[in-house]
Amino acid sequence: MTLREAPASERPALFLKKLRMCCVVYDFSKQTNVKEKEAKRQTLLEIVEYVNNTRNCFNETVMADAVNMVSANIFRTLPPVYRNPNAIFDPEEEDPPLDSAWPHLQVVYEFFFEICGVKRR
Repeated sequence: MTLREAPASERPALFLKKLRMCCVVYDFSKQTNVKEKEAKRQTLLEIVEYVNNTRNCFNETVMADAVNMVSANIFRTLPPVYRNPNAIFDPEEEDPPLDSAWPHLQVVYEFFFEICGVKRR
């Protein structure tokens, strides 16, 4: 059930449940758990929409769970960058390699900006 479909009285508990579900971290360098990764991304998008459209959805418990979810996802080891040792690297000419988890992490950062009250253009 989505937050939008849930009765208003059940939304806070469902929001907490979805935040906790998003604490599961997947390895995006491997093509495993594809359905789970996509379900998590959709859940992240849903909670960002919920935060954008709901006033006073944070209390002490929710904020603690929100911070735990953000921490679980963004504080991680970075994947190794493999470069050809014979290639000449010019930082002005080449784009840095994109982390395979970035499409997922981008939504986590968007949620983080929302809970911090950061207004973006």
